[in-house]
Amino acid sequence: MITARVHCASKIERGEGADRQAQIRFQPDYQDGRNAEWAAASPMLSLTMTLNGTAADLFEQDKRYELRFVEQPD
Repeated sequence: MITARVHCASKIERGEGADRQAQIRFQPDYQDGRNAEWAAASPMLSLTMTLNGTAADLFEQDKRYELRFVEQPD
């Protein structure tokens, strides 16, 4: 498993009601040496998601999150 710490750099919401969506952009969180392990080999991370309103409500701009990459069987 590879773990990266990210922060929500931007959250742009569009639409209303059932049609509400948000584009959420995450960037690496280097505060206090976080991500030092993987950043030595891959010093860049870019992640953007477009979510429906209900899923987008789970994320807040400027909050920090943990992103896990777990290998899955074929």
